[in-house]
Amino acid sequence: MERTIWDALLRPGYSGVPYVADFLGDEDEADNARLRVGLPESGPSVTLTRQDRFVVAELRLGEGTAPLTDAQKQRMADDWRYERSAIVPITQPVWSLSWRWFDDVPVRAARGRAVVELLRDILALPAEQVVVRSADDNGPTDLYGLRDFDDRPTASGAAPECADWDDLRRRLDWLVSTLANDSAVILSGPGNAVVQFMTARHGSSIATSVIDPALDPDRLPHEAAPGSERARRMFADGWRPGPVAPGVAEWTLGDPEVHWGADAFPRQAVDALQALGAGGPAELTVHAFRNGRHPDPAYVAAELGLRPDGP
Repeated sequence: MERTIWDALLRPGYSGVPYVADFLGDEDEADNARLRVGLPESGPSVTLTRQDRFVVAELRLGEGTAPLTDAQKQRMADDWRYERSAIVPITQPVWSLSWRWFDDVPVRAARGRAVVELLRDILALPAEQVVVRSADDNGPTDLYGLRDFDDRPTASGAAPECADWDDLRRRLDWLVSTLANDSAVILSGPGNAVVQFMTARHGSSIATSVIDPALDPDRLPHEAAPGSERARRMFADGWRPGPVAPGVAEWTLGDPEVHWGADAFPRQAVDALQALGAGGPAELTVHAFRNGRHPDPAYVAAELGLRPDGP
């Protein structure tokens, strides 16, 4: 019988603890190592994060997902707590549970089952649509016993070349949520149009910007009077113009949090590229680098299925 994602997450290890509870349980596991389990893009998911001695699981419903019902909250109440995030610097509470990596077997086993029960039974996510991805501050990491459910593009059957905008959005979703800290990705299109983002040096946010040759720093458009169809589309998708240097202006989304997954950003990035006149992914090039003495993320072009910028 073919195993499902639930079988893989609940598979007992040598101590009888479900695999998901001990995935981040090595004594020398790096802080901020994380495992995301759920639907891709902005679908519901649970992200497990290692923080010192603790593993913290937090639920993210994602853009456009209906709020939890009272019945769902009641089913979660025994295990999950609705409180401020211990991982992401946001103000609204999140549903979370935690355990120490060295807790007794019954404690870790109960936490592992609670994670699966939330996704499988309370949220009723279709097993065949659930994917996993793992990363730490240095980028994507090996999924070991969960590789069959990895949604890394090159590991999940993606074509060498990005097919269309929907394909690019899916690829960006994986890339943004697994990219190493202090790394930048620059997507260049026709007419010197650029969409770029950089992950924070510490934490879980990204800085976003769009270089738009049509954006006049001395006459910035306003949402009430965009002045062009291009600007109207940018405003409608959440982008806002502003000065970044004397005589220079860019569009930005601010610093979205991407710890739980890229959420809306891949859609907003793709929409911006289209608004700026790109006809498809074949017209784009990509350049990626990491600051400091770290190697550049050379895998980015292959995972996005785009031409690398440069020789």
